[in-house]
Amino acid sequence: MTGPTEPIDAAASVPPVRVKAHPGLCNGWGECHRWGPDVYPLDADGMLDIHLLEVPGELAEQARIGAAACPEQAITLMTPVDVRRH
Repeated sequence: MTGPTEPIDAAASVPPVRVKAHPGLCNGWGECHRWGPDVYPLDADGMLDIHLLEVPGELAEQARIGAAACPEQAITLMTPVDVRRH
């Protein structure tokens, strides 16, 4: 090596994800918010308060865990569409 090494920021390499919520399926368990508080806001009644959201890579793990924790499966994670086509 000829120079100092830079620490690798693992979160910087995680791509953003899209979150789609299905409010009709939400029963207000709050597990999404419990495991992903920076991703899943709840309304005054404790229900999921989003429909479609672009989540930055640094919060993608919270998004994944929060979606997986939903007992009603009211959250779908989608990868963003790559607009760079050749």
